[in-house]
Amino acid sequence: MYPAKNISEAQDKKHKPLVLIVDDEPNNLHVLVEGLLADYDVRVSISGEQALTFIESTRPDLILLDIMMPGMDGYEVCEILKSRQNTKGIPIIFVTALTTEDSEEHGFELGAIDYIHKPYKLALVRARIRTHITSQGMLDRLIEKNFDLHDKLLEIESLAQELSEREEELKQLSSKQKLFYQALVSTADGVVITDSDGKIIAVNPSFCRITGFTEAEALDIKLHKLKQNNQAGISFNNVWLHANKAGYWSGELVTRRKNGELYPELLTLSMVKGEQDTNVHFIGVFSDISSLKVTQERIDYLTWHDELTALPNRNGFLKQLEQQLQRCSLDNNYAYIYIIDIDSFHSINDGLGLLAGDKVLKELANRIHNKLDKKDVIARLGSDEFAALSSVDKGVGRLRSQEIAEHKAQELLRVINEPFIIDDQQISITISIGTYIFPREDQWENAIETIRNCEAACYKAKEKGGNRVTFFDNSFGEQAKRRFEIEQDLRKAISQNELTLYVQSQFDSQQKLKGGEVLLRWMHPEKGFISPAEFIPIAEESDIIYELDSWVLTNSLSLIQQLDDRHSTLSLSVNISGRHFHEARFLSLLKTKIEFYEIKPNQLTIEIIEGTLLNHIESAIEAVQYLKNLGVRVSIDDFGTGYSSLTYLKQLPIQELKIDRSFVFDAPTDNNDKLIIDMIVSLGKLFQLKVVAEGVENQSHFDLFQEYPEVIMQGYHLHKPEPASDWIKKLK
Repeated sequence: MYPAKNISEAQDKKHKPLVLIVDDEPNNLHVLVEGLLADYDVRVSISGEQALTFIESTRPDLILLDIMMPGMDGYEVCEILKSRQNTKGIPIIFVTALTTEDSEEHGFELGAIDYIHKPYKLALVRARIRTHITSQGMLDRLIEKNFDLHDKLLEIESLAQELSEREEELKQLSSKQKLFYQALVSTADGVVITDSDGKIIAVNPSFCRITGFTEAEALDIKLHKLKQNNQAGISFNNVWLHANKAGYWSGELVTRRKNGELYPELLTLSMVKGEQDTNVHFIGVFSDISSLKVTQERIDYLTWHDELTALPNRNGFLKQLEQQLQRCSLDNNYAYIYIIDIDSFHSINDGLGLLAGDKVLKELANRIHNKLDKKDVIARLGSDEFAALSSVDKGVGRLRSQEIAEHKAQELLRVINEPFIIDDQQISITISIGTYIFPREDQWENAIETIRNCEAACYKAKEKGGNRVTFFDNSFGEQAKRRFEIEQDLRKAISQNELTLYVQSQFDSQQKLKGGEVLLRWMHPEKGFISPAEFIPIAEESDIIYELDSWVLTNSLSLIQQLDDRHSTLSLSVNISGRHFHEARFLSLLKTKIEFYEIKPNQLTIEIIEGTLLNHIESAIEAVQYLKNLGVRVSIDDFGTGYSSLTYLKQLPIQELKIDRSFVFDAPTDNNDKLIIDMIVSLGKLFQLKVVAEGVENQSHFDLFQEYPEVIMQGYHLHKPEPASDWIKKLK
């Protein structure tokens, strides 16, 4: 005997509103699916192209669409759907980590009905979805098609018995019979009616579509023959006996189509009796749940695996690491993990594109797999971060375990340093490896803490220049914790305006004010002053840097707007991260903000470091030319500290060179530094560029630059940075 499910619950599940989630991140999919599956029929696509293919055959009631995806992004998917007659009416809600008004305006212009921001608040997500789906209409159709079919049949029989007595009700019977017939014909679920012995006496078109049997082939055949279940532990004979005894049965079966293909179905079998209990029928209503099973299996797979490399993902690795920690504790032996991170991976994506970057990641995964032991667990934790878990033989001490881990890691470095051939192009990469031996003698750790410690060691390896192996040190843990807290607090600081702009003035040799450089300061409400030297590198390594630069740029333009006509020749310099200097979204934002604040573009100078130019020279030339066309000035910051090249000075339409403070500091007494300053000033004259010297900290520095009257000076000797609001007040 098998437990019977509530019929209304089973029927309700069949016609839930269909919600399509389009997102390439398994963790995001897992959160949304788990949160929505109880109320909605949820399907998943992990790319824009896959979503469009799905929608060609199945129309969802609503789409949750991620914006930032590799290949075709959410904006492009939305634009395609809204351009097609048969899909333009599908409601689309964008889900995104972007919080700028411009991104939302763009989404609404394309036809989106709402935005949901990451990280998700499931209560808010559910509320937004309910707002945009007419639940009542769907429930009405659900009742019309699938609920209480046996009651409808009873009503038909009752009306038929009264025909001879009540001539007037003939029309009513005919009308209702047509309605019920239409419901049976139009429903997507298969419907079969049998007599008391299980012989089929009627089927609907969906029965034929799902099973492959025609109506003529199905009639007079026993339902037992068509529903011989192929799922271990369940017999259709027991299903039939339960329906005869209890009046209904509901559950899952695995059935064969006419062509022999197995498929999973959700079946509800109900007994219907006449008034005198002499006329017994059975009504079976079933759905083909193949696509639902495939979707669920796909979600289950993505919960534990990485889509690109097929390796375990962070969830899968954590699960196996937790098991290894337990084994080490019980067996009293050691194990170790590696965190492997590509040095400057973003330059590959920026220079060669995301598809080439994906190929590099897959090749890296193959090399790690081939080099490490077969029993080692290898995973991709996210982006360009991989992990490996290895155990050592019982009885091997901690010191020997460290020697083994060091040797294998060095071998891995050597293998990865060999060139990659991607699309017939040779690419060289380096990696940083953090290594962690566990368990520690002083305390018990869980899997998350273990990974965090190893990531701290990897970060320390990158700090030292990369292409090296670093073992965890106790001090790394506090540093990693501090970095995590800074990253989280910085997100809040931007939205809550905890950040402040300062300005340091720039003067000519006659100490006449020529402009200033915008500097960023952060006074944390609990931690106190946090140096830009600490929080900006953290922002550079995360997605926060774009929000940070956007905030600084917007507020800097607001400052320029406050300059009156008497100071129309003054300019403000703003540092921009090389991470997105070349990106169209940054250049578009800059143009939009200049128009909004109605400033003179030549009062803004964008400062970029040499490395930004040299790593992406072609896109840098395009970006600088775009800024020049806008009227914005471009300065090379810290000039001379990188790989200075006359070639790019000739190619780039820049307006300014900025001498790094490291050359200025000893220039009054060090002839080599003074020669470098001579060279930079000469280059400025040769290419007709403005030259700015930072680090003028004392009188000797100031006196030195009297020899270079064309050089603009900046430093504490002339002006200490002050809040931008105070700087503006003094000008007025």
